[in-house]
Amino acid sequence: MLQPDVLAEYVGFTESEVYRLYQTYDMDFELAREWYDGYTLENGLHIYNPKSVVDSVRRKRIGNYWTGTETYESLKYYICMDFDGLKGAVTQMLAGMSCRINPAKFQNDITSFKSRDDILTLLVHLRYLTYDASSQTVHIPNEEVKNEFFNAAEGTDWKPVTDAVHASDKLLKAVWQGDEQAVNQPWSWS
Repeated sequence: MLQPDVLAEYVGFTESEVYRLYQTYDMDFELAREWYDGYTLENGLHIYNPKSVVDSVRRKRIGNYWTGTETYESLKYYICMDFDGLKGAVTQMLAGMSCRINPAKFQNDITSFKSRDDILTLLVHLRYLTYDASSQTVHIPNEEVKNEFFNAAEGTDWKPVTDAVHASDKLLKAVWQGDEQAVNQPWSWS
């Protein structure tokens, strides 16, 4: 997932393949893009998770199908290791930002982590994060995976962080919808 090179178009469905599927089954492609896109590889190639797309089309419903491919327990284990400010980096990404990493430090050893970059690089390999080689940054690729980060954080000391991000999302949606009443209400960030 860091350097797919000539195999890039084969690690998932391409955007044009997903577009054709959603057109064929009369489903909302833009919503599918929000939920399942986010893995942008070389030359701007957008890759979608095949299992999620197929489950969505088969059920005629956009939803979170990620847990069928990897449990959030492994994600919870990794993000609870707060190496070198990992918690802050994940919080930034939950808020929609990117985080710089050095993937060259990762030694393909999933048991002995030495840094935040080791864990973030592993999360790229597990497809919880996507890597932008030009800026050397990672981010959470889409709504489906973002939900998995929230699921993993439930029941941990991350609850205040996830509550704040949820409140921020609600406020932003109210602003986009022009809902003055919702925007003017007192917001709880904890």
